[in-house]
Amino acid sequence: MKTPRNLALGLLIASGWAVTSFAQPAAAPAPAAPLVPLNAPQFAAVSAMNAALAPLNQALTVARDALTAASLTLPTNAQDISAKADAVARADLAVANARAAAIATLQSSANRLNAGQVQNLITPAGRGGRGGAPAPLPPTVAPGAVVEKLATLPRESYTVGMPFTEGATSAPNGDVYFVEQNSSKIMKWSVADKTLSVFMHPAGYANGMSFDYKGNLIVCADERNELWSVSLTEKETIPYPAPLNPAVGDPDRPATLTRPKVTVLMDGKYNGKLLGGPNDVWCAPNGDLYFSDPYYARSWWNPSNRPSEQDQRTIYFLSADRKTFRRAVADFNNVAGVAGTPNGIIGTRDGKTLYVANITGGETYGYDIQPDGSLTNKRVVCHSGSDGMTLDNQGNLYMSSGGVSVYSTKTGQLIGVIPVPEGPANVAFGGPDHSMLYITARTGFYAIQTNVKGENPGK
Repeated sequence: MKTPRNLALGLLIASGWAVTSFAQPAAAPAPAAPLVPLNAPQFAAVSAMNAALAPLNQALTVARDALTAASLTLPTNAQDISAKADAVARADLAVANARAAAIATLQSSANRLNAGQVQNLITPAGRGGRGGAPAPLPPTVAPGAVVEKLATLPRESYTVGMPFTEGATSAPNGDVYFVEQNSSKIMKWSVADKTLSVFMHPAGYANGMSFDYKGNLIVCADERNELWSVSLTEKETIPYPAPLNPAVGDPDRPATLTRPKVTVLMDGKYNGKLLGGPNDVWCAPNGDLYFSDPYYARSWWNPSNRPSEQDQRTIYFLSADRKTFRRAVADFNNVAGVAGTPNGIIGTRDGKTLYVANITGGETYGYDIQPDGSLTNKRVVCHSGSDGMTLDNQGNLYMSSGGVSVYSTKTGQLIGVIPVPEGPANVAFGGPDHSMLYITARTGFYAIQTNVKGENPGK
């Protein structure tokens, strides 16, 4: 007999969400037809169609997240799970129909493109899609380079659902740190000996991360909505942290824990109310911090379905001296005035420009950073949202949407897509010369060589 939780997993697999969570031998790809460069009208058409698909994809993501949360909430409720599974099916069908229509439209209006190319230019369903023919690579990928899987993260006895990799960032020596959020781990990839190790556990169910210019690891600690600075050189011994929600966490907890030294930079509240959950963070060269604060219900909260206490999902600013903490913008609305959801965030090395993705609005914005840290001159940089993202030294954004989609900040055009076997959640440049692109994607950790370098030392 299937339990509600097993039923939910089966429904998720059937809907395409969990399929890529299990390693499968890759089928030999069919020979790809020659790729034809896109002209300006074709770029505009692709961008517009992907922008229209973005809210449908986000609705599918939200429905899947709700189903996952229901399956992990104790006790499980079969009727609730069934209703949420129906919502996933409806959202999945809406995306499939809209995507098919977009592909048909583009194919008929852009007859210079082969069918395989059109299929991969339109964002796949949900969080990065379900595979397909090889996508046209951006010119920033090194000749002959391919995506290499470096590691598959294991499911522990205390993992909430399936492993989920996120939060990639690179240390001053090029090593890459990322999170396996559902197991409350921060991982370290050594570029010298190509080994993966656990840097910190538990880690506050960390999400987005970035190294600052002093070599400290800045962490969005999602469990208590905090912002941390974690040392790579100092240790501390503390009473083992009890999970906020007793239903999750490692049951085999010793009395004390020796871990990297943690400094809490922000206590999880704004104007006395809990934040929605710091999601991604960028460290400006002067030490200021900017982070996105959407709201996604979490199984490690208590209660897991607590309502949002903030009146909007927006961007926050924390000054280098940690004395000024405020909202960085008056609102985070799209061009039509609809409230958006900030997620991926990245800035330029000179500290003058900040980019923030509106994951539900299908847009990414650029802002001018003023000397006091305020943001002005909001403009749409490209018609695509993103989870985590990064920036190269040629002004291209690498966005975790439909594979790793690469957009020029100079033209707003999509210049190519890096297909990844699992749906990406975050990206960062790392390695000795900062030219390797590392990708966190569901249970996996991937990399591909580029012919550019990351714009930021930590991303």
